[in-house]
Amino acid sequence: MKYVDVERGGVFEQTKSSDVFSELDTYDKRHKTRPTAVDTQRMSSFTLTDSENAPSPEIFSRNLSLNEFSVARSLSYSCEGNKSRIIPGRHRKRMILKNGTVNVCNRNVAKRRQRYLQDLFITLVDIQWRWNLLVFAMGFILTWLGFGAIWWLINFSHGDFEHLGDEEWEPCVHNIKSFTSAFLFSLETQHTIGYGFRFINEECPEAVFTLCLQSITGVMIQCLIVGMVFSKFSRPKKRQQTLMFSRNAVICLRDGKMCLMFRVGDMRKSTVIGAQISLLLIKKKATAEKEVLPYYHYKLDIRHDSDSLFLLWPTVVIHEINETSPLYTMSAEELLKDKFELLVILEGTTVSTGQSFQAKTSYLSHEILWGHRFEQIIAYNKETGEFVVDFGKFNNTYEVETPLCSGKNFDEFSRSHDRFHL
Repeated sequence: MKYVDVERGGVFEQTKSSDVFSELDTYDKRHKTRPTAVDTQRMSSFTLTDSENAPSPEIFSRNLSLNEFSVARSLSYSCEGNKSRIIPGRHRKRMILKNGTVNVCNRNVAKRRQRYLQDLFITLVDIQWRWNLLVFAMGFILTWLGFGAIWWLINFSHGDFEHLGDEEWEPCVHNIKSFTSAFLFSLETQHTIGYGFRFINEECPEAVFTLCLQSITGVMIQCLIVGMVFSKFSRPKKRQQTLMFSRNAVICLRDGKMCLMFRVGDMRKSTVIGAQISLLLIKKKATAEKEVLPYYHYKLDIRHDSDSLFLLWPTVVIHEINETSPLYTMSAEELLKDKFELLVILEGTTVSTGQSFQAKTSYLSHEILWGHRFEQIIAYNKETGEFVVDFGKFNNTYEVETPLCSGKNFDEFSRSHDRFHL
């Protein structure tokens, strides 16, 4: 009997300590004949009464390790010598990193900078904090310098610098003697500091117009900067840091069906409103016209432990491997050898801010544990009268007996088993 150890990354073979499937291999390979009812009964854990309805060696030789379908209880295994170990590479192709970062780089985009500048506000929100602080500082400094130069030109054109100290001369702006004093007056005007030493009068209409223009400009810049900083602080980009996805996904039986499962939980007590989760499989696909799509997205049907995804405590998300699943024909050995990526996308609205968020993660083929099940992490504390969630066991799994064949072969075997018991 061949089986796959997903954790150790190898293909192994059952030794003679369990002779059920070794005898089946003898029938299948050497004699190539159909076993009798007596032999079949001896090699199976259930009883057959009709030799004509005995299942074929092809059905029996499926790689099954479930209690109901095998008499082997304790198995010893040895590594298959003529096959090399399958060790996952250290660096594998991943579209979504484990922390939710999108591993996609855009190149050769026409008019890229122009497109970003056309959507200036979103660009300012998305850039890193050091660039935000630079824009914040330069936005004020440049306006101070620009309007300071305008105030200096107004006094220069009016001839105020030629009449410094003349008490009978009425300047456009009092007490501006140089560009430095013009810069200080610009700063005081824009932020309404109003020290009272430098001030304008009705002598120059252009000075009154400039005062109004700078006041409006200063308010607009402050609104833009405050809105940008507030949007950057309030957006729930870091909400994923308190949303947890299990390190591995598992495949085991659930209600007699082969299921792929992973766990998701929320560390915060503030619940997520309208939580929805999507599961996508990215895998190569060949069309009927022989066109190869290297990263085709298959949408997988999922269900939860409850009717709706309510993250009051960690829940297990389940994908049933049935006829509609692209994993239906994939066995444990094929799963380990295949290259694909499972994308998990969780969307919802935070109660605190009322803003929608999106959390993402992914699982590669070697991160799926075949024949494992998640440990229970919810317990009731009688002393405090509270339900306790142990996040220290969030990623813990334990081994369970699970068929190593594909979901399709398992369903065929189950139907045959049910038919023979009718």
